[in-house]
Amino acid sequence: MNGGDERNGDARYCAGCTACCRWPGVVTFPADAVGPLADYLGMDERACADLFFDIADNRGQLRTKKTTDGGCIFVGETGCRIYPHRPRQCRTFPYEWQRPEAACMAQCALHKALKRRA
Repeated sequence: MNGGDERNGDARYCAGCTACCRWPGVVTFPADAVGPLADYLGMDERACADLFFDIADNRGQLRTKKTTDGGCIFVGETGCRIYPHRPRQCRTFPYEWQRPEAACMAQCALHKALKRRA
C-alpha cells in the first residue's frame, strides 16, 4: 500500500479495505460539502444534492441517501468514489470512533493492524 493513493486509502488513516463503508449506518456531511463534491464528480450541484443526499435529522447537516444494502452510497467496487472529499467520520475512522460490535471491527484492516502493534 502506498501512502497516499486516493483509491486505496492512506496507510496512516485507511487501509483501503472498505469494510466500514459497507456497514449499515448514516454518513453525514456538512451542508457546504455539496459544491466541492459536485465539482469533483463533474456534476451540477443540485443534481448531486438530489442524487446523493437527504437532510439529516439535526437539520444542520446532510446525510447520504440509504442504499438497499445499507452501505455508503459512495462506495463502489474499487473503493470510495469521493475519497479526497470524504467526511470527517470517514477520515478519522477507526481513530475517533468505532463500531461496538467486535465482528464489525474485526473486518477493518487498519483496526486489526493497530491492534497487532499495541
